[in-house]
Amino acid sequence: MSSDPFEVTELAPGLPDAVRQAALMHARGDTLSARGVLEAAVAASSEVARPWHLLLEIERMGGRWTQYEALVARYRMRFGEDPPTERDRHLRESRLPDVLRPGGAACVSLGGALDASQMAALATLRTAADRHPVVHLDLSRLTSAEAVGCGLLRAVLQDLVTGGTGLVLTGAEAFTRRLGPLLGQRPALKAVWELQLLTLRLAQDRERFERTALEYALAANVAAPAWEVLPLPQAVQPVTTERREEPRYTKRESLRLTGTITGAEDPQLIAIAEYAAVNQYVNLDLSSVDRMDPLAAQTLAGIVEAAAAQSRTVRLIRPNQLVAVLFELLNLGRSATIVGIPQS
Repeated sequence: MSSDPFEVTELAPGLPDAVRQAALMHARGDTLSARGVLEAAVAASSEVARPWHLLLEIERMGGRWTQYEALVARYRMRFGEDPPTERDRHLRESRLPDVLRPGGAACVSLGGALDASQMAALATLRTAADRHPVVHLDLSRLTSAEAVGCGLLRAVLQDLVTGGTGLVLTGAEAFTRRLGPLLGQRPALKAVWELQLLTLRLAQDRERFERTALEYALAANVAAPAWEVLPLPQAVQPVTTERREEPRYTKRESLRLTGTITGAEDPQLIAIAEYAAVNQYVNLDLSSVDRMDPLAAQTLAGIVEAAAAQSRTVRLIRPNQLVAVLFELLNLGRSATIVGIPQS
């Protein structure tokens, strides 16, 4: 008898086979095979939306934007509406003033490689900052980075901060993870580390900033930079009569998880267990998690079930479509509320 609960085919019997297979392949790190399974499923049964949703997540997280846009266009033709990934993007953009939305005069997007070819776009960002108190920089479509490009971007961002320009960053968290290979180089690339730290300050991510500052101090043999709040102008939120389908949580009310979570002893799982032990409301923000391997998902399930057994309220907030399938296979819905996964 297999010790892997995900091998039990009776789990979540309503899931299409391709969805189950692809989610498990992705969880085990075989994204290429997962993509192949989903592409075949979309071609064979185009009326079933769930394989499309997972395939769109894979293309988006992989930075394959040409393939992603083509798939979005096909989805719209097939189903007559935007896919969940696009509906989520439109919702985020609707919360910004018109001038800061894509296409607005104070919005600049960077895509592809962050290298010397971005000079023109960064000059546009400087010009926008001369004319507007707050600008929006979209980093979500950067797929790689070079040290020269990091230096150029750091210089522009530092000048804007020094000049008192407010900055709205989109895609900052995924971008900082893409800097990993450069941060590992020795001797330490100062411009890359400084860009990482500045981006974390702009994103108001003090926890990651302080962890990264210590890593920088060790890598470059310098004193660890201290956290400083940036007193910059903020974007004015448009007045709406918003009806939310899900609650909004502050940083103190939720624990944010990021990147890839692997194994039973991943530090983020330890943090979850500690958080669940002292909070009546265990709100886990998974919106920035790309992948969780099967063992990590099993371990999380154990923590969630233990917390629920102590009458704690557990919410798993905005897992991506692939991670959400793991939760279905583990029947986590019986112990927790899974928030923010559109199925249509």
